[in-house]
Amino acid sequence: MFDKFKQGADTLKAINKLRQIQNQLSKERVTFEENGVKVVLSGDLKIKTLEVDGEEQERVSAVLNKAYEKTQKVVAQKMQEMGGGLQGLLGNLG
Repeated sequence: MFDKFKQGADTLKAINKLRQIQNQLSKERVTFEENGVKVVLSGDLKIKTLEVDGEEQERVSAVLNKAYEKTQKVVAQKMQEMGGGLQGLLGNLG
């Protein structure tokens, strides 16, 4: 019984650590520029700015970020659906 509590506490610590890392990554910025197109991405892969020939493309950035978020949700759902099978495989490895 106490093992379950310890597992829960360990899981909570791991989740908190992942949130800290995620927060730190979101503050990072990477800039890439080529052929008149400049993009600035955050460490959590959000488009912060997108410029074409020096003009900011806010609408394009917003649409791309929404598409990325939608894709993340689809992938997360697919992974969750597969989770039972993967959990069984991982359980057999340990």
